[in-house]
Amino acid sequence: MDSSPLDYVAQACLDLTEALASTSNATDRETLITNHIKKVWAIVPPIEDFKKNLEWVNVSEPLSLSQHCSEKVVVLDFWTYCCINCYHVLPDLDYIENLYKNDSGLVVIGVHCAKFTNEKSSSNVLAAVQRYNIRHPVVNDAESVMWETLGIRCWPTLLILGPGNKPIFILTGEGHRAELCCYLGSALQHFATRLSNSSLPVSLNSSVKAKDNDKLYFPSKIALNPFYRGRGEEPFLAISDTGHHRVLLTDCSGIILRVVGGKTPGFKDGKLTDAQFNSPQGLCWLSSSVLVVCDTNNHALRAVHLDEGTVEVLAGTGEQAVVGDFGGKCLGLQALSSPWDVILYTTPDMDMSVRPSLPPPPPPPPGVTVVEKEIETKDDTKGPLFCGRFVDKKDEKRRVLLIACAGSHQIWALFLDNTIWWKYKSYSEGTCVCVAGSGAEAARNSAYAASAAFAQPSALALRSGSSPEVFIADSESSSIRRLALSTGQVSTLCGGDRNPLNLFAFGDVDDVGVEAKLQHPMAVAYNEANKTLYVADTYNHKIKKVDVGPQKVSTINPTMIESTDPAKFNEPSGLSISSDGKYLYIADTNNHSIKILNVAKNVCQEFKVRLPDPKFTEPENLILYKNDLFVNRKCGHLIIYFNVNLDAETKNVKFTPGAPQNWHVCVRDDNNKDVTLDDFEFVGCSHKGNKLPGKVEMKLKTRTDKTHYRMYLSFQTALCDSSVCFAHPFTIRSTILVRDSVKMVESYKITCKVNPVNRVEQRPDLAKA
Repeated sequence: MDSSPLDYVAQACLDLTEALASTSNATDRETLITNHIKKVWAIVPPIEDFKKNLEWVNVSEPLSLSQHCSEKVVVLDFWTYCCINCYHVLPDLDYIENLYKNDSGLVVIGVHCAKFTNEKSSSNVLAAVQRYNIRHPVVNDAESVMWETLGIRCWPTLLILGPGNKPIFILTGEGHRAELCCYLGSALQHFATRLSNSSLPVSLNSSVKAKDNDKLYFPSKIALNPFYRGRGEEPFLAISDTGHHRVLLTDCSGIILRVVGGKTPGFKDGKLTDAQFNSPQGLCWLSSSVLVVCDTNNHALRAVHLDEGTVEVLAGTGEQAVVGDFGGKCLGLQALSSPWDVILYTTPDMDMSVRPSLPPPPPPPPGVTVVEKEIETKDDTKGPLFCGRFVDKKDEKRRVLLIACAGSHQIWALFLDNTIWWKYKSYSEGTCVCVAGSGAEAARNSAYAASAAFAQPSALALRSGSSPEVFIADSESSSIRRLALSTGQVSTLCGGDRNPLNLFAFGDVDDVGVEAKLQHPMAVAYNEANKTLYVADTYNHKIKKVDVGPQKVSTINPTMIESTDPAKFNEPSGLSISSDGKYLYIADTNNHSIKILNVAKNVCQEFKVRLPDPKFTEPENLILYKNDLFVNRKCGHLIIYFNVNLDAETKNVKFTPGAPQNWHVCVRDDNNKDVTLDDFEFVGCSHKGNKLPGKVEMKLKTRTDKTHYRMYLSFQTALCDSSVCFAHPFTIRSTILVRDSVKMVESYKITCKVNPVNRVEQRPDLAKA
């Protein structure tokens, strides 16, 4: 064998593919695969083991090919977590892991070989494993030692090893599920007597997984509602809660108004609570009540109708589009490939209508193209071919959804209205088609959109005006590209390299145009007010801005408003700018949070996403104290002494000896919000006690403008009569009035006589001390 072992395996696999293509007989195909296995396994030597001291994910101890896998069929998945093609392989690996269980002798191991510097960090690899729910062992080969030793050339690459760690198959790229299942089935059958069903030390690592009650888990994209008017339950912000496979809609304070989808992945339309998504990404508002969602792993666009409370497919079939599909089908009939972001563009209608009864129009002025087309006249009859001019009817806009299809490295469009696009090409309503990008993975600029190339477009931002354009975060080329919406010309705004095939020109350099360097940017937002494009420089963990005119890139270094410490981002991947350009909302993805950047003051604060406070209901056995309590507005003290006695009528009932008699205090404001700890400081007592009588001493933390509170003093008593012991809860409610004129220390005495036999007769005797 003159070539390297893996070159020999690769060539043998190509020969096998050609032989399989020439026969459809199942027996003959099985024979060809088995003969391939016998020949290759007998010749090719075993590969070297993993380097020592590598960091692993999803295992309780580092794995060794020689120790743990010599009696296994092993699939080594060489991947890097920035790569969309690598993600397209994950469902195939998940499929074969479910198809061949632990006792089959099959092992899948992810070998992470970083493209970007940021991806060498084991904590970042761990976050990616958690984000994409990878359940097999993953080794972080940060210096790509095994990659270099074996001569692996591209991501993703699947290397299949037989017993003794000898390579028998190699598959590069995505879309090989059928071959993978066929090859593995044959290998497991052929080596059955050599295989061990012993289990590996797998231990799913959950150290970065958010707790079940955490509101956000790897939030990716966000979209402020441009139609927001602050009315009622109208959503203010939409958040792709990607790790939870759902979309959250909040008000301007962060309170969750709607939850769309569930925490488990799926592809299901219907009611908001029943619908399912799979790793949703980009978001776009069509109106105040209609939201478009990039359902990325389902390869679809979904429409959320808030008024109707439903979710439906807008475009996509649920299956990934095949390579070379440039579209043209309608809505749900057209397949997509990992739509990652979406924006709404409205273009003037360029209508050619001319009534047949009218004389031909005068010749067009220079620079205006004249075309012939069949038109529909205003009396709804088909007219013959006529010459005419495009008329810019500014009062009639045509809506177009522009889609960043990361999986096919293209920009697609979904035409929501009958539209005449650039080059005077007409598209009917509902048509979904590629409008820019050849499908090749590169950073090639061109005056013609069809011959340009992108390298994983991941975010879009619209710049409207007389020369509209869309800015594109082209993440794998680490550049920001621009697409002119009047001509289709594609160019580079900043980052990347002049060589369109160099997808490794990344770094962290503030400069001008192509001299500036970014690292895998995943979000953009354009501020028309100051002609500035904001960029989430994701793998540099920074927010940058680009002065669009001079193409100058500079880093924003905000401080946190709560602590004045520098804001620290962790792979931010979503941006949305307020309509006035004053606030930038940031999806800080690996910090599982949303931040707000005050652009003018250069300060950040957390946007606290939270569920609304549960509706408060008055407790049972409520005793109303009609006399008010008072506290001084200027941090006054309030002391309440209380004692609980049994009513004289309950002769046979007594407090249970040794049992705790618990109590606690709750203070609510006029919005029914619990402010016990927010507004009051408790002094010399605890919230709970085990003795009656007792004392509550509290004071206002700060001067307040509130005029009153409601205090609930709740008791849980343990009682016994001659035959049984039982619990008896009750609550005393009183109003606390906040005044300037009262004493700085006000004290009250409460004595409560309880009749647990006839509970409605409970009557407190309360008096001011």
